[in-house]
Amino acid sequence: MLSLLLAALALAPASASAGQAGTVPISAEALAPFTARELAPGIHLLATPADYLGPAISNVTIVEQADGMVVIDTGATVAHGRAIAGYIRSITAKPVKAIVFTHWHNDHPLGVSALLAAWPRAQVIATESTRAGLLGPAATSVGLTWNERHETFLLNQLSASLAQIRQLRANPANTDEQHARYDRMAANMEAFGRGFRGTVLVLPTRILDRELTLDDPERPVRLLHLGRANTDGDALAWLPRQRMVATGDVVVAPTPFGFFSFPEDWIGVIERVKALDFALLVPGHGEPMTNAAYLDRLIATIADIRGQVGALAREGLSLEEVRERVDFSAQTDIFGTTPRLRATFEGYWLTPMVENAWLEARGEPIVQGGGESTPDSVNRRRAR
Repeated sequence: MLSLLLAALALAPASASAGQAGTVPISAEALAPFTARELAPGIHLLATPADYLGPAISNVTIVEQADGMVVIDTGATVAHGRAIAGYIRSITAKPVKAIVFTHWHNDHPLGVSALLAAWPRAQVIATESTRAGLLGPAATSVGLTWNERHETFLLNQLSASLAQIRQLRANPANTDEQHARYDRMAANMEAFGRGFRGTVLVLPTRILDRELTLDDPERPVRLLHLGRANTDGDALAWLPRQRMVATGDVVVAPTPFGFFSFPEDWIGVIERVKALDFALLVPGHGEPMTNAAYLDRLIATIADIRGQVGALAREGLSLEEVRERVDFSAQTDIFGTTPRLRATFEGYWLTPMVENAWLEARGEPIVQGGGESTPDSVNRRRAR
């Protein structure tokens, strides 16, 4: 399950802004695992804090419009959706009018049922390819209706992760800081598991083709599908007046995420994001960005992978042979500035992207949720 990727991709904590008349205060405990910040008047970001060590949870961007709120991504469980709903009620009495899925990966759309329970008239917007992803690979671990086997599947994965954490914590060479880190990781895992019960898939009620505008006099939101990138159906939200873009996992920092992705097309999408001339970019995970420097690094690493892998694939080398011949040490030095980031970059970026580039060079399809390199297979290798 993609939401089980361990991540330290989060934003620094910030306090929620003061609410308007008719709002209901929310405690930090009720908002967890998120912390909140206001990026600009009427634009809010919920993200996991810097010390969060559990399964990956998407950034959530909330935009206030005259007639209601627009929510971009909803986290990985129904409990995350309840936290988002609670935060919205703490800042406004307006309803949620629209919910946007940037893509199908399970750490982004699975809080939506709680939002719809609170605001059943909200429209749910995504591309047709994202809808297909929800019905395809996403549905292997969660369904359109609640089923005990989905909870069992998740809890089995969590149990395996917790056993590994306990084993690592038992190392007598650990420092007090390392013990605290493992304890926090275990607590985050357990909280995630408790919040999963009742989580279901919800399909979009409105399909984004290439562009769809949620108009507003102050904060219009243009939803864009700029092409295949991290998935075959990535949606972005562009706020032209504020020059702010929420990219979903087209951009993830500090290390990118590359499973089931489209290398050549991805470069083009990033170039089109740069052409927006944004003042602020909110990635799918990680800190907001005020310039395109990180996007240039993404383009460079994708181009390097395509160049090395493509040449070898066209010579007829197998995927295993290609993996043995390529050298991405320069890229790893750029993105892997700590041992943990290095392992993440190699496992969650280089491993799948080499396969993607190999398939691309051979003219073979890149299947969402398919292939040799999956998050679970990488996690198993890292656990050995």
